[in-house]
Amino acid sequence: IAVRANRALRFAALARWMSWAAGAIGIGIVALFLVQAGFFAALVPDDKVVPEFTGDPDEATASDSTLTGLDKQNLPYQVKAKRGWQDKDKPNIVHMESIDATFAKADGKSYVMVSNTGVYDTKTKELDLEGAIAISEGSRFTARMEKAHMVVDSKELTSNVPVDVEMGGGTIRANGLQITNDGAKILFLNGVKARFGAEAQKGDQVP
Repeated sequence: IAVRANRALRFAALARWMSWAAGAIGIGIVALFLVQAGFFAALVPDDKVVPEFTGDPDEATASDSTLTGLDKQNLPYQVKAKRGWQDKDKPNIVHMESIDATFAKADGKSYVMVSNTGVYDTKTKELDLEGAIAISEGSRFTARMEKAHMVVDSKELTSNVPVDVEMGGGTIRANGLQITNDGAKILFLNGVKARFGAEAQKGDQVP
């Protein structure tokens, strides 16, 4: 009887040890699975450095900003900028840098215009440009100035600062410029000087 009792006790102890071992192995398998699944990594605080914001927190800024639409003649235009942001006080005002714009004409040709900076009013569709402005229509003409105002809907451009224009195999210098009638009319203002070939001429208007 004593021998049977000892055997029973040893068997019970062995059963408990096997049960404990099986449980430990199960826990180990679960822990290994959680590690591989990234569970514990998710519990560890992330020490990554948050990138520093260098802009104005009140400005909506975007790179490669593009404005597109149709003018009064139902012709498309596109004004692209490497950087653009909405004015924090006037939501209808968009500030732009490094502008490259294209305006279609009724005859199938188009204007190309570049500028260092610009301010666009989405309500009036008017664009104030400043810095290294150049507007051209193929080989017909290229006008350069530092400041200009453009009504996008009618493609009318006005400048009250010195302008240099290359057209018709010559150059024209003036202290102001107006481009109207879809580019058909270019009016030079205030002290116009024109040079074509070896001859110097003066005039008020070039058709």
